[in-house]
Amino acid sequence: MANYDTTYDESLSGAHISSALQNYEAARTGFFTFTVDKLDGIVRAEYTGDRSGDIPASDTIPKAQTYLKLNVLKADVPHFSITPLEYKRGNDVIKFAGVPTFESGTIVVDDIVGLDTKAILMAWQALAYDVHTRRGGRMKDYKKTATLTEYTQDFQMVRKWQLYGCWISALSEDSFDRENDGKRQISATIQYDRAELERAD
Repeated sequence: MANYDTTYDESLSGAHISSALQNYEAARTGFFTFTVDKLDGIVRAEYTGDRSGDIPASDTIPKAQTYLKLNVLKADVPHFSITPLEYKRGNDVIKFAGVPTFESGTIVVDDIVGLDTKAILMAWQALAYDVHTRRGGRMKDYKKTATLTEYTQDFQMVRKWQLYGCWISALSEDSFDRENDGKRQISATIQYDRAELERAD
């Protein structure tokens, strides 16, 4: 006769969560911020003057960091993959960890006239390549540090990622369309060297 174990593990049930609600909260997709350091005062992409000299204030964006933070609608969560290396002897194959690669991510923003959202992204990308001079930029100028922070719905920090060496490799945006009018959005492909996860205290 079969001997069935009827002991019920309470920790596997919903009752475990409901009996200790102070310890649990569902992670939410809409409570986050994405910020980029050292964007304030960035020079507009359409500026054709000497960038090494005095630049008119009208050709810069003084609050670029704040404006971009306000308008990020979506941001990919940083992850990395590790290339497997194979060690072969006879009929055996052993795999061990090789070089890690952090995949590119995407942020999506609303194109808000007056907050210069599109201008900020174009200006950041222009630091890597200036279409007017046809010159590439220097890493010290176009690589930035970004921070992705996750919150609970009452804005208590859950965790955050520091993304190092960020720069924009591509921009894409919605087409103009008279027949289907709607708000325009811009997607930016973000390359980065590595991301470090920090947990809330």
